[in-house]
Amino acid sequence: MVAFGHSGLTGEGTAGFEEPAPGNSWATGDNPDVNSVYLRLTAVRPETEGHVANTAMGGSPSLQLMQQVETAMQRVPYPALAIIQTIDSDIRCDGTDDKHIPEFGQNVDEVLDFITSQSPNTKILVVGQLGRPSTDFVEELVAHDPTAKAPLTDPGNPCTFFDEDGKIYPKGFQNLTGIIEDYEAEQARVCAAFPNCATDGGVRAAYQDTLENFSPDWAHLNIKGQAAEAELIWPVVEELLQL
Repeated sequence: MVAFGHSGLTGEGTAGFEEPAPGNSWATGDNPDVNSVYLRLTAVRPETEGHVANTAMGGSPSLQLMQQVETAMQRVPYPALAIIQTIDSDIRCDGTDDKHIPEFGQNVDEVLDFITSQSPNTKILVVGQLGRPSTDFVEELVAHDPTAKAPLTDPGNPCTFFDEDGKIYPKGFQNLTGIIEDYEAEQARVCAAFPNCATDGGVRAAYQDTLENFSPDWAHLNIKGQAAEAELIWPVVEELLQL
């Protein structure tokens, strides 16, 4: 299997600050405490063992997916499964997302076309955002760690979680949720044009954030969170690969 995208795939959050830890990735890691998709797949298909490549990089937008895909498929030319986790680094929240979304879709389309042309039997799973912005969770987070409030406060930004008075700004949550779902819709539209491509069907969108699953940066998941991601997506993989 292969995987590409941003820091959500690299195990970041389980090691030092902004440090990737591929062994802890929910998708391709080899840490039994995570029990990644890769480990679950090798348990079902032992011949998969060792045939894995994760070329995701922190902060990567969809524009960089093609380079990652080319590198991964040099290492594993005919993967049974390809996982793509993107969107985060494409979100702008500056009023230009509507114009940017078609470019995002084109980037994903080019990647899907490349994968299917190089390896027609590869099943491609394009996952959505994990969870949705929640006022209840953010209030719980700030109560637990008041320093988390500053990064979530940007008055004037349509996606700010707190206004200039330091109060919860519900419209910011609504705006960000709408933008996320617009990117996901474009991703799903592009995926639907390829018979071997599937989305997670909203499984990840339904996930609810918990403090215990986060790393200290409150932006990435710890080992427990990575394990939760793997557990959440495995039934989707089982169905996609007909395991």
